[in-house]
Amino acid sequence: MVDETLRPAPGFLTVAEVARRLSVTENRVRNLIAAGDLPASSVGMNLLIPRDAVEVRISRGQGRGRRLTTGNAWAALYLAAGLPVSWLDRRERWRIKRYLEHHRLADIRPQLVARGRPRAFRAHPAMLKRLRSDPALMLTGTTGASELRLGLIGGTDRVEAYVAASDLDALVGRYHLRASREPNVVLRVIEAAGVPEPRPRVAPRTAVALDLLDDPDPRAQQVGRQVLEEGAS
Repeated sequence: MVDETLRPAPGFLTVAEVARRLSVTENRVRNLIAAGDLPASSVGMNLLIPRDAVEVRISRGQGRGRRLTTGNAWAALYLAAGLPVSWLDRRERWRIKRYLEHHRLADIRPQLVARGRPRAFRAHPAMLKRLRSDPALMLTGTTGASELRLGLIGGTDRVEAYVAASDLDALVGRYHLRASREPNVVLRVIEAAGVPEPRPRVAPRTAVALDLLDDPDPRAQQVGRQVLEEGAS
């Protein structure tokens, strides 16, 4: 039997992890690999898929339904968190509310990819504390969960955050970030306008929870699911 519980090398995901990220079955992932739609390497009896290839597939909207625009994706996250949405008119807010009445956030993750495209970097560990406090960032994932005290311990050895595309180059230069397959910094780049300015220090709980579902740590995924379930109750 194939062991999908192994801990893959940095930059790679197991079939089970890819299935969760694409919101499909593990058999569907294996079919994509067999068809050549996803690259994979065999390690013993296991298949490992490059994380970058999965992110590309997500960014192209391979899930069911049409992707929401950046502004609408953030509107869905804000409204689901009970936060005001000032950048949409009344009719558009009503439409997003109706959409959320029929769709759980965890089920429409592929439609929300425009909220921010993940980019992986490595920074000197001594720079992480300063980077975490940079006002250009909106913290999310395990970093945001730590700030919101969602029950995850640690997270000081990495930074995960949203950043506007217009701020990315300056941030990379300021903290000497370099692209890496073994990242300790994940920046989700917001490519278009549509989120209130100034942005909060920490992303809405709904966004933090969705990003926790992408984390390879099962405990982080569990916290993400709990937060989303609490919001839906």
